[in-house]
Amino acid sequence: MTRSLVIVQVPPYPPMGGVALRNWQTLNLLKRLGEVAIFSIYHGPDQSAEELKQQGFTTVHYDIAKLRRPWIEKVKNRLSYFRPDGYRYSDWLYTAEAARKLTQLIKTFQPTLVVFEELWLYSYVKTVKRATNASIVLDNHNIEGDKEGYRFSSRKLEQIRYIEKRFVQQATQTWVCSVSDSQMVQQLYGVDGYSLKVIPNGVDASFYQQPMTRERHQLLFLGKFSYQPNADAAIILINEIYPQIKQRYPDTHLWLVGCDPTPEMEAVTDENIHVTGMVPDVRPYLNKASTMVVPLYKGGGTRLKILEAFASRCPVVSTDKGAEGLMGEDDVHLCIGNTSEEMVEKVIYLWENEAMAQDMAKKAHELFVETYSWQAVEQPVRAAIAELRTC
Repeated sequence: MTRSLVIVQVPPYPPMGGVALRNWQTLNLLKRLGEVAIFSIYHGPDQSAEELKQQGFTTVHYDIAKLRRPWIEKVKNRLSYFRPDGYRYSDWLYTAEAARKLTQLIKTFQPTLVVFEELWLYSYVKTVKRATNASIVLDNHNIEGDKEGYRFSSRKLEQIRYIEKRFVQQATQTWVCSVSDSQMVQQLYGVDGYSLKVIPNGVDASFYQQPMTRERHQLLFLGKFSYQPNADAAIILINEIYPQIKQRYPDTHLWLVGCDPTPEMEAVTDENIHVTGMVPDVRPYLNKASTMVVPLYKGGGTRLKILEAFASRCPVVSTDKGAEGLMGEDDVHLCIGNTSEEMVEKVIYLWENEAMAQDMAKKAHELFVETYSWQAVEQPVRAAIAELRTC
């Protein structure tokens, strides 16, 4: 039996947004193999402890805001330029008190496996290695070193790659979302493929089995808008895609669903553009949408918003980047368009060919069940852990 400790810096419940959905998948699949404890560290109190406890998880939370002093953080950030790993990207989640609580949890729970959510928790690797001989997995949702040109200066990108390489080298295994991500890690860091395991993103099929109430001419985009690629996609939808479609269909509505909307999004005055902010449940929006539109041009990993659409039988129009890493075929499981004009054409084509759109959504759902449902993803997780036991 596996005893898994999962260390997260994003609240794992409720599973809203890509990172939380990936973590929720990891937690639930590991729970099928044995006991699971969660050590969470982020700003603010843990508001999901009772729910997680009821679902069978052991939880320990540390509120990083307790010991943070703004002036100290400002000084450390300025000094970070001269460090190879950079203070901001390796230590901003670290405190000695959190490390002490983590050590205490390790001693009482005695894990055989420790899973880190993303590389931002790298500063706790030493803590874990001092406390246990358990196997260490880096669940690398996104290849952060592959984000040149969208988020980091050249110096910060160098620091990110320094951390990511060291983390991959120190972990027993690194889990990535797709074959393309695995190839990127090998290309960037020169590691062999033996310790890299492709664990696809997936969602719980049963969660999305609701009656569909599709409404005509409803565009949908899901995302956390503090993530810059999502914010950029929202502006493309507002300024380029939606206006062209509305010219053809004046009753078109655009739904931008997710937390942290930008001021530019909130300033929109068109009454048919709906910026919801955080919602308790995305399923009503998925079930009524005519089309999920994903005009992403940057970012890493695989898009859970597309998998949620597949699971909900909602037709998808995406860029190649948006669908990157997924096995869906153009004009079979989804439609691909790489400019705003192409995406508009694809949306209109789906809306004018309803039978074809329904058939595409059906095939996408079949692909989801076979490849991206939890039942399907469980197999590579079991295989990866079985390999750890033989190391």
